[in-house]
Amino acid sequence: MTVKKNQTLQNGSAKENVLQRVLQLPVVSSTCESLQRTYASTKEAHPLVASVCEVYERGVQGASALAMWGMEPVVRRLEPQFAVANDLACRGLDHLEEKIPALQYPVDKLASELKGTISSPLQSAKSTIGNSVDKIM
Repeated sequence: MTVKKNQTLQNGSAKENVLQRVLQLPVVSSTCESLQRTYASTKEAHPLVASVCEVYERGVQGASALAMWGMEPVVRRLEPQFAVANDLACRGLDHLEEKIPALQYPVDKLASELKGTISSPLQSAKSTIGNSVDKIM
């Protein structure tokens, strides 16, 4: 059974939020951190790219603020449906966390384990092919 993390208050009671739960999965959070580091280092290394990115970031912030303002009445009206969808998504996430334990590992650990899992059979196949070629020769 998974531990329910990330609770938000809604109508005085604790309610879990599926988006927060997904973002806190180690595989997701480590991937986001890696992307943020890459983005920041790219901006530092290339001043022209940094200036373009800053203009883009300001545009996205403005557009998202405008979208939030415009969508607020719709979101308020559909809140009960969102609550039901969130509950269903949380149950689905519980199921995924049980069936896919890899979600609980950071991406670098998964990559190193995957590399080990793949390299062993490849080395074995390479050795077998090499021995077969030697016998043929």
